[in-house]
Amino acid sequence: MTTTAGTARHPAVAAAAVPRWTSGLDLAVAAGLAVWGLVEVVLSPGLAPVPGALFVLVSTLPLAVRRRFPGSVTAVVAAALVVHAATAEAAATFTPFPSLLLAAFTVAVHVRSLPAAVGLGALPVAAMAAAGQLGYFGVEASRPRALVLLFFFVAGAWTGGRVVHHRALAALRAEAGSAAAADRAVAQERARIARELHDVVAHAVSVVVLQTGAAELFVGRDPDRARDHIGTARRTATEAMAEMRHLLDVLREGEAVYLPQPGIERLPDLVDEARGAGLDVALTVDVAGTVPDGPSLAVYRIVQESLTNVLRHAPGARTTVTVGRTGDELTVAVRDHGRRAASGDAPPAPSGLSSGGYGIPGMRERVRVYGGSLAVGPEPDGGWLVRAVLPVGSS
Repeated sequence: MTTTAGTARHPAVAAAAVPRWTSGLDLAVAAGLAVWGLVEVVLSPGLAPVPGALFVLVSTLPLAVRRRFPGSVTAVVAAALVVHAATAEAAATFTPFPSLLLAAFTVAVHVRSLPAAVGLGALPVAAMAAAGQLGYFGVEASRPRALVLLFFFVAGAWTGGRVVHHRALAALRAEAGSAAAADRAVAQERARIARELHDVVAHAVSVVVLQTGAAELFVGRDPDRARDHIGTARRTATEAMAEMRHLLDVLREGEAVYLPQPGIERLPDLVDEARGAGLDVALTVDVAGTVPDGPSLAVYRIVQESLTNVLRHAPGARTTVTVGRTGDELTVAVRDHGRRAASGDAPPAPSGLSSGGYGIPGMRERVRVYGGSLAVGPEPDGGWLVRAVLPVGSS
C-alpha cells in the first residue's frame, strides 16, 4: 500500500511493525495529544472554541493511523497547521509541535524511498516556517534563529526514525539469513541420513537377495548349506535393522542413542559378509596412525557401496579392496575383475535392485565433505574401479 506517490513502506518494516489499521499505543498517543490540545483551547480566554477544537482534532487524531499511512498523516497535520495559522485569531495558543515531530519520525521509519522520506520529513519544518511567517507563533518565530532551532528538533526526530528503519531491516535480514541457514542445515542432514540409509539398506538387501537365492538352490539337494545361507541372510537383515534403528533414533529428540559408527576396523567383517554372499574378495589394509572417525566412516561406506555394486552388477567377480595411507592422505580402492564364469554352485544375481541414484553420488558427496577426490569407471580388462583419496591431516 502507498501513502502518497512514491512513499511505499518497505515490506519488511511494514510486516514487522505496522498494524492492520492502528494499535493501542497509537490510539493512546493520539488521544493524549488531543486531550491536551482541547484543554488548552478551553483554558484560552477570548478564543473561539469551535475552530480551535477542530484544529486540535485534525492535527492529533490522524496520528492513530500514522504507521498505516505515514505520508498522508504528515501532510494532513502540516496542512492543518498552515490553514489554521492563516485563519486563526491572535489569541490562538495550541502548537501541534509533538504531532509534527512524531509524524517526521514515522515517515523516516516506514517510508522506503530515501528521497520520499526526506521530502515528507521536511513538511513539518516547512509548515511551521510558514505558520511563523504568518505570525502564528509571534514575532520571534519568524526569525532565522527560530527556524534553525526548529530544523534541529525535526531533523533529530527524523534521524532517529531512520536509524530505527535500518536496524529493523538489518534484524529482519539476519532473521531471514538464520532461517535460510537452518533450512540448509536441515536439507544437509536429510541428505546425510538418506545416504546412510541407502548404504545400509542397499548393501543388506543385495546380500539378503543373494543368500536367499542360494538357499533356494540348495534347499532340496543340500539342506545344511541352504540353512547356512538363510542364517547369513538373517544376520545381515538383523544388523541392517539395528543400523536403521540407530539412524532413525537420531531423529527423535531426546531419545537418540549414539552408538559407535563403523569404520576401517570393521572392514574385515564387511568383506567376510561379501564373501558369504559369493564374492571372491581380497582385503589389504595398511593404515598407520589414527584415522578420524569421519573419514574412517567414509571409507567404510565407500567400500560397502562398492561391494554392493559388485554384488548387483558382477556377482561372483574376483574383487580386491585396498586401503592405505601415505602421509596425510587416505586412499581406498575397490576393483572387480569382471564377471566370473557361472558355475553350478554360484548364487543367482540379484534382479530388480536399484540404487535409487544415491550410490555413486553418495560416495562423491562423502568424499567432497573432506575435500577429497573420487574416480569411478571401467578398467581396460572389463572390470570396474572405485578409487577415493581423502585428506586426513597428521595424527
